Amino acid sequence: MTPAVVTACGNQRGFPEPLVVRASTDIAGSVSADAIVRENCFLHVRGNVVGGLTIEPGADVVVDGYVGGKIANRGGRLVVNNKGLTACVTLDGPSESEADAILKINLNAIAFNWERLGNLTAAECAASLKCNAYGCGIDRVAEALAKSGCRTFFVTDLHEAKRVRAVAPNATIYVLHGFYFGTGPAFAECNAQPVINSAIELAAWDGFVSSAQWTGGYALNVDTGKGNLGLSMQEAAALAPRIHVSNHGITLLISSLANPERANSSQTERQIALLRELRRLYRGVPTSLASSTAILTNPNCHFDLVRAGSALFGINPTPSSPNPMLPVVELSARILQVRDVAPGKDITDNDGWFAKRRRLAWLSVGHADGFPRTGHPASKLYAVLGGHRCPVAGRPSLDLLPIDVTDLPAAHAARVGEMATLIGSAIGIDEVTEATNSTGAEVLSGLGGRFHRIYYAA
Repeated sequence: MTPAVVTACGNQRGFPEPLVVRASTDIAGSVSADAIVRENCFLHVRGNVVGGLTIEPGADVVVDGYVGGKIANRGGRLVVNNKGLTACVTLDGPSESEADAILKINLNAIAFNWERLGNLTAAECAASLKCNAYGCGIDRVAEALAKSGCRTFFVTDLHEAKRVRAVAPNATIYVLHGFYFGTGPAFAECNAQPVINSAIELAAWDGFVSSAQWTGGYALNVDTGKGNLGLSMQEAAALAPRIHVSNHGITLLISSLANPERANSSQTERQIALLRELRRLYRGVPTSLASSTAILTNPNCHFDLVRAGSALFGINPTPSSPNPMLPVVELSARILQVRDVAPGKDITDNDGWFAKRRRLAWLSVGHADGFPRTGHPASKLYAVLGGHRCPVAGRPSLDLLPIDVTDLPAAHAARVGEMATLIGSAIGIDEVTEATNSTGAEVLSGLGGRFHRIYYAA
């Protein structure tokens, strides 16, 4: 089929140009921009349309994934197969009318981010969903990724492994915190594989396998330079003869980069060389080194399997460059009170006083909910209210956050009961992390369980 045509529309804001289809077109992948299908043309997208979709009269469109933006059908035909991620809304926590704050999680964006990372490598792309999928809820995230084609998952512990197994019955599941005495039956029950981090764990695993005649496998984690969990290189080399036994059970060799942001550093090159040596000793055993950042920055790290982690949730894997991932979460909090504060008046938990009269609104979110504190006086946190940015006026207390609404063009936008956005399309999670001198993983995984959660895939 004829390739699609991309037109220039005078875009000055850095957004992808719309994809204009003028002939029958088959796209083997996803479209990250808006798409316009001209009259009587055919378009088959074997992935997702992240932006909007305009269908002119007589046009015929098939999308195997989802359409993330607005659909304007002006007389054509549209079929959205959606890869099993049917449009839905799933709710967790208190009811929306009773909730002080709402956390929205876009499952389609997570699936798209996984697909985008997977398209950058010839290796298998696994999902690392440790710590309850970075606080986003491992059950629903794993289910969405499994329906999108993800076959391998890394989780923190056995409890998370059981939750993933319930929604991904055919997946391979690795438990990062390893194996210890007494957990063997639970591993067998949910058919999960431990990531062995020490000789003691391996001895315990061998004892269980021998007594229970269990044939499930395990991964070996080797510390090639990060200085974290894992076998030493000497221990890993000494264990290599195990692969000559027919039922050795080793299904994967893994390691982690010490500084994945420094793709071409001598330390990274040394770690790659060490893992290549182990790969030679463990001939035939798949190998994994790269996480989200290295997937984008260093193809030499890809080996047989890559582990997509925080980038799945919209966190920038390359902080020095524009974020290539779709945003996933939106956090909004309810206004509880609005009032004027006189000059020289302190407010609870604020770091100082106001030199002139200000109008403040108190939001129903605080550090008990995991909302971070500003890391530097010059850094600013904001909330969006009525389409305008309102600066955070002080440190959060246990359950409250003051914002300054003095300069709102429309004063009525700050009303009791209204919702202000703290993380979303206008304030990305990367901006919040910069203002609070933290990381995206810290911010995301800290967001608390008091929130009303909305999982959607539309």
